[in-house]
Amino acid sequence: MTVCRADRGSAKALRLLAAGLFATTALMGHAHAQGPLTTFDPDTMEMAEPAAPREAEVEIQTLKALSAESVGSLDQNHGGFANTLWVGTPAPVARRLIPLLPAGSNSVVVRDLERRLLLTAATAPDGAAEGDRPSLVELRAERLGAMGDADGVVALGNVASQAVAGPLLQRARLDALLLAGNTQGACADAQRLGTAEGSLAKLQILCNFMAGKILEGNLALDLMRDRKDADHAFMAAAETVSGLPPLPADKVKLAELTPLHVAAFAAAKMPLPADAVAKAPPSVARAVALSFATPFDVRLAAGERAFAAGVLPAESLRKLYLEAVFAPDELSAPLVRAETAGTRGQALLFRAATDQPDPLIRAHFVAKALELASTKGQTAATARLFAGLLAEAKPSPALITVAPAFARANFALGLTESATAWLELAKTDPAAAKAVERLWPLAAVHAAGPGQALPVMNLAAWRATLDGLPPEIAARRTAVVLGSLSALGAKVPETAWLDTLSLPAGGPKPALFALLQSAALEAKLGSTVLAVLTAMGEQPLDKLDVITLSEAISALSVVGLGEDARKLAIEAMLANGV
Repeated sequence: MTVCRADRGSAKALRLLAAGLFATTALMGHAHAQGPLTTFDPDTMEMAEPAAPREAEVEIQTLKALSAESVGSLDQNHGGFANTLWVGTPAPVARRLIPLLPAGSNSVVVRDLERRLLLTAATAPDGAAEGDRPSLVELRAERLGAMGDADGVVALGNVASQAVAGPLLQRARLDALLLAGNTQGACADAQRLGTAEGSLAKLQILCNFMAGKILEGNLALDLMRDRKDADHAFMAAAETVSGLPPLPADKVKLAELTPLHVAAFAAAKMPLPADAVAKAPPSVARAVALSFATPFDVRLAAGERAFAAGVLPAESLRKLYLEAVFAPDELSAPLVRAETAGTRGQALLFRAATDQPDPLIRAHFVAKALELASTKGQTAATARLFAGLLAEAKPSPALITVAPAFARANFALGLTESATAWLELAKTDPAAAKAVERLWPLAAVHAAGPGQALPVMNLAAWRATLDGLPPEIAARRTAVVLGSLSALGAKVPETAWLDTLSLPAGGPKPALFALLQSAALEAKLGSTVLAVLTAMGEQPLDKLDVITLSEAISALSVVGLGEDARKLAIEAMLANGV
């Protein structure tokens, strides 16, 4: 048991004590409002007259001016955290950890918590000074940009004052506008910034060409050539925008794809080099997926990567799937052809399911997509993509063979009632008994409570489903399940932990581990969420060390984010094959 969990009882006692003191104070305040009360004197054993009331002493304090670092576009009533988010968090901790926040986590919970953390308007961390550079607002904007949240960057930039809007925020805002396809907006910002160097100078070249200022653009391009600027890909795209014929695609080489390249190639109506797209960060991959000039297969691969990283909405990927063109023989046998269709397999099944009028056949197409996804640890992502089609399917004896897969997918979506209904249907099929037992941990997440013992029979039946797996996989899966349930407060039998002893050495980073535990115990919400997200990083949930995972779930529970903790536990179990 960890410090967080071990001290949960004492923390609860402290909360109860505080509540009692509050109630006592409230009652005393009510009594004073009714007038002085007669008191009992234990020395004379008589009732004593009340002393004359003293004039109340009022202490007047000057409120601290709201810092420019406190701005944000969300509050507690609109998807953010409370205004007290950063209470107790030292500014140096925030400044050091914010740049370490993950840019492309495959966890929906991690991305949601990070976005809320970065966009919440809250009193600035202790010791934050408006003169510090880069400002905390800039650091927040940079991470939002790295996450691919262009709307968040623009929203934060719109509420930031000049006191905190330095070069980093300006760069993040320009990148966000370019990736959102708003090149005109980026050009307007660039013009306001005036003299430019580096990438800003290149942006102004593109802006001149797009505005028809060919002479100014060509003069600036000549200066680039004189400086022997190595960005030949940008120059090729810019020249095409100016009116020159485009270079053949195989002649354009690009080592690192940036937001400016995406905008320049889009303006030139040139396809982006496929090898550069494959290495692009998720935020750039999102823009590529939405670029019609790029070959469809490149867009599709970029779209699936961007969706997996959480920067492309599910609806955008669905639309991309429906743009795909399939041969008649593929559409006539999607269940078979999807297995060998590579990256197009899921798109084929989505298209086939969308076009299929028969609800039973449609359900089997969805089940096949879930089956293929489960082998790659992508059940949660696929469930989100097929959510509408899943909702159309209702438990019935005709679908008993797909009931376990549908139960699992509904657990992934957080639809516990629907998942339970499919689970109950699966239990009526003797052939699905092992599949039902394999799903027990997902149901146990919602049943787990502080101090509640795990059902021994259910635990034993689930552990039996691991027979035949490679020992290292069985040990990790056991550690993830037991660690998650324990972090949510459930009592795990000591003997059950013996199955995890074969896990290889490795664990959390000591500094982040200490920060995570101390922040949670002291109920510092901002510090806790920062430490959790930084400790988890961009490591996939099927690779993250189980101690960090368990502590993250526990810490979120301790600071009042129990629902997020349960969602993270479900995500982790699914990613690890449960």
